[in-house]
Amino acid sequence: MRIARVHIEHFRSIKELDFEPGPYCVLIGENNSGKSNILRALNLILGERWPGERSFSEEDFHDQDTSRNIVIQVFFDEPIEEWRNNYRMEVDGIELKCKAYKKRVKNKPAGTLKVDFNCINNDGSIIKYPPEPLKKGQQSKGRWLELKVSAAVREQAAPMIYVDVLRDYNRETPSSRWSVLRRLFNEVNTEFLNDKKQITVEQADGTKVKMTRKEAFEATVRNAYQYLRTESFKEIERRLAESAIEQMGLDADKNKVELHFESHDPTNAFKSLQLYVDQMGIRSPAGEVGAGLQSAIVVAIFRTYEEMKKEGAVFAIEEPEAFLHPQKARYFASVLRSLADKGNQVFLTTHSPVFVQVHEPESVAVVRRTPRKGTLVRQARKVDLADDDRKALRLMTEFDSQRNEMFFARRVMFVEGNTEKVALPLVFRALGFDINKENISVVECGGKTKIPLFVKVAKAFRIPYVVLVDYDIREIKDTWLDRRKKKEQERNEKHKRWNETILDTAGESRTFWMKPDFEGELGLPRDESSKIDQALSRFDEATEEDIPDCLRDPVEKLMGGRA
Repeated sequence: MRIARVHIEHFRSIKELDFEPGPYCVLIGENNSGKSNILRALNLILGERWPGERSFSEEDFHDQDTSRNIVIQVFFDEPIEEWRNNYRMEVDGIELKCKAYKKRVKNKPAGTLKVDFNCINNDGSIIKYPPEPLKKGQQSKGRWLELKVSAAVREQAAPMIYVDVLRDYNRETPSSRWSVLRRLFNEVNTEFLNDKKQITVEQADGTKVKMTRKEAFEATVRNAYQYLRTESFKEIERRLAESAIEQMGLDADKNKVELHFESHDPTNAFKSLQLYVDQMGIRSPAGEVGAGLQSAIVVAIFRTYEEMKKEGAVFAIEEPEAFLHPQKARYFASVLRSLADKGNQVFLTTHSPVFVQVHEPESVAVVRRTPRKGTLVRQARKVDLADDDRKALRLMTEFDSQRNEMFFARRVMFVEGNTEKVALPLVFRALGFDINKENISVVECGGKTKIPLFVKVAKAFRIPYVVLVDYDIREIKDTWLDRRKKKEQERNEKHKRWNETILDTAGESRTFWMKPDFEGELGLPRDESSKIDQALSRFDEATEEDIPDCLRDPVEKLMGGRA
């Protein structure tokens, strides 16, 4: 089961927010835009800890205004069936609401927080059921009851495995109820408990006995456990039992109560497992090694989960690129995408273009924050890209993530090739604009024919853009031979069609032509080995007066005027 829709109100930086995540949902945005607050909200309602009043504080209310309620709603891609008093209901989602009492209520002073955790319909209304079983045709006389979220509903829904930016292994151990390792070992434990096959176990006296693995394990642990039971250990157990009987006011002779410790949970021994790392002759718990190695272990856990083809989990990961070299970050990105492809759902926040996919823009959620509206999410519902177009974009960005930077930019200039890509940042600088400070990307599109594909993606996310492109229509001279005229005419017709496609997609006001082309307009050589060096040399020390109008106009259009 996956999360189909998220609605959040009045939580931290979020005033009101709606978005519809897909199987692979990448939340991107500038620092302090509210990306982590979205994941925190999801973790509150679906995470390991059961939400209650202590889950919230006044600081969690938007602008610390407790007069309005915090509301977190998640809706699922398929309903959950629930029965109460012979009444069938379909749970479309769950809602977590936190409010502050406006005035004193009984013994609770004004400002006390109260949390409600309810099952809801698709329209956000709370599901209700009759207070007593109904017979056919009978109507309930009492007030219908609100259907509260139960542990069973929450686990059927979409239990979330949350991994913060520190990638701390101690939060990923088998003892953590909804960790990845716990999910892996839960199936191992079920197999272990249900295994009736007997094995031969040699006893201390040399005899051999047939028993199941479970019986053999428990007998072995029970025998080994006796070595822990020192006299001081036994004294602690005895005093605990005596004190408990005394507190209950019972007669110790008539009401014998024994308390004893176990080294593991008999129903799930695997959750007590500890992972150790042997390195350079030193053995250390995995939670005590360096941050880089802990991060590598967590990535390995995800990889193992993916390889064993588990499904049905929801992962939320903050900044998966942390502690990883670029190549390992690309590897981890492929693991996470594979998890989503195999029936899981992956949420992540990132500042790395490695984890976004320009050929699947629907997987990206751009997070912005404004003083008036707070944190907002912008998505592309369905970008008009043919399958061949998506394949082309994938091949262009799979091992070169620079083009994916457009998702992180405030403004984008699309160009054809590398000469423009290296020269334009210098042009911006000469005109008084620092592209890094202003969060501008110059995106080399790999040729004229690919520009409309990138423009469609920019338009879907409402990213301001301009296109700087070669016109490529050349004059045909009368003195040329007919064969050359025909060849040049065919070339001109081809570029005319491409130019029209660019105009139709980008719009006339955002398209700027270099006539006949970038090199010809600026007097640069056409030799591939030297034109980039010549472009760098021309603009490296350029001032505003040195920039021709053919480059000044698109820059000023993109920036909305002069610096």
